[in-house]
Amino acid sequence: MDADQALQPPAGVITIEREGADRRVLCLRGDVDTAVATRFTSSQRRERVPVDAIDAGGVTFICSSGIALMLLWAEASVAAGRRPVLRAASHQVDRALRLAGIDGVFPRPEPDDGAPPSPRSAEGEPERG
Repeated sequence: MDADQALQPPAGVITIEREGADRRVLCLRGDVDTAVATRFTSSQRRERVPVDAIDAGGVTFICSSGIALMLLWAEASVAAGRRPVLRAASHQVDRALRLAGIDGVFPRPEPDDGAPPSPRSAEGEPERG
């Protein structure tokens, strides 16, 4: 690794954002690779904060570690009595979920609950193409 590489910011970022007093959103942006997922998990010290939504609309690349992280946080949220929705997902995230056969695991928000509509057709199937 040269000095320029050491100074470059990570290609992606994962954060937990607050919305109001009691809502939290797991936000994924950019290239979510194993290093980004590992750095986020380490920063949380193995504590999985329950979230109400996952926003992956700004993801440009996601690997299996990023998908696994989304699953772990969703499971922890369900265990805490919350039902997290996949508020936004980029084409790359939708494709990765579909290829993994788990695109139905993450519920999408209803169009009238104030969140942006998901990229699904009227029949509830993911758009193909």
